[in-house]
Amino acid sequence: MEPVSRVQFSLIAQIHQLSKSWLCLKSATIITMKIVKYVGIFLTALFIGIVAIERFPGVLMNTNVAHEWLMFGLFKISLLDDITHGISGFLGVIALLKGYRWTVKYLMLIGGYYSLDAIFSLCNGVFTGQTFMENFMLNAPHVGITVLVAFALYNSVQKIELK
Repeated sequence: MEPVSRVQFSLIAQIHQLSKSWLCLKSATIITMKIVKYVGIFLTALFIGIVAIERFPGVLMNTNVAHEWLMFGLFKISLLDDITHGISGFLGVIALLKGYRWTVKYLMLIGGYYSLDAIFSLCNGVFTGQTFMENFMLNAPHVGITVLVAFALYNSVQKIELK
């Protein structure tokens, strides 16, 4: 058996390093794709669940405003919210069935919409004199959705799209 030359050893070491890098990149990609998928599943189930749970008696309490209720006595919810949540859930189902790229686009769409909704609603609450707690309770779910989507999309961009 011939001894391994320096060039051969260097080449073998580089191939080994590349294979390790490729495996790390592949596992990071798989984990990132799973994060996007699980966030998409969670949000889709959340939106469909919100619309579905409102159909149970006692969940919605009437207010003095037409087509507006209090969900569990905490969250103001209107017919427009029902339509928005229903469409968001429906689009989520379609995106999840179509795959990763559609789910990323779905998260971009939903994240953008709900982040703007949270910003506008928080500003509206400040300017109309809502108490801090009322403003927080009304907008916390949309802020949470925004943070969750931003986390999933940041991981997707950093680990997949920019590589």
